[in-house]
Amino acid sequence: MTTNTTRRSRRTGSARGFHRAAVGAAAAAVLLVTASCGGASGATPGTATTSGLKPIDQTALQTLVDTTMSDRMIPGGLVLLRGPQGEHVAAHGTTELGAEIAPTADTHVRIASITKSMTAASILLLAQDGKLSLADPISKYVPEVPGGDTITIAQLLEMRSGLYNYTDDPKLSAGIDADHQRVWTPQELLAIAFSHPPNFAPGADYEYS
Repeated sequence: MTTNTTRRSRRTGSARGFHRAAVGAAAAAVLLVTASCGGASGATPGTATTSGLKPIDQTALQTLVDTTMSDRMIPGGLVLLRGPQGEHVAAHGTTELGAEIAPTADTHVRIASITKSMTAASILLLAQDGKLSLADPISKYVPEVPGGDTITIAQLLEMRSGLYNYTDDPKLSAGIDADHQRVWTPQELLAIAFSHPPNFAPGADYEYS
């Protein structure tokens, strides 16, 4: 819930660098998917399929992935297109700096804050379908949230809930340093956040989390 890096969990320099590269890879992947589905520059033109999409040229897709990621100095990544024409996969580089391990569709990747966009998109779809309202208090779905009756889903999405950011707790940093392979459950992380008072009243301020 803060952009102050001194309050975040400590990470090694190589991990930070690879994380930034992974974010770049994700952004590049979005551009690549859009370009490929719409007939990317350099791709072989073809007649429209029954789905209305132009046929995907696997060779052109691979070339586009290699060129884009190389130009942006992304160490490794994978683009998976799944649609009416089946699956098309294009991998590039390595999954680990200093090694030659090609990424696959089964590679485990730490996507970090990209989950925020994915979660927000899913919530907006649920709101669109009338299954929830952005004005709903979070206590309707997670009763144990402190002050949850006055925190709306919209405020959580806007990072204006005021709830304490569990990554600011020194105990979490110490736990990660002691066992960096430990898998923390959502309940454990929420318990850390809920053990602290809120940073401000819901809607009164903004704090990245």
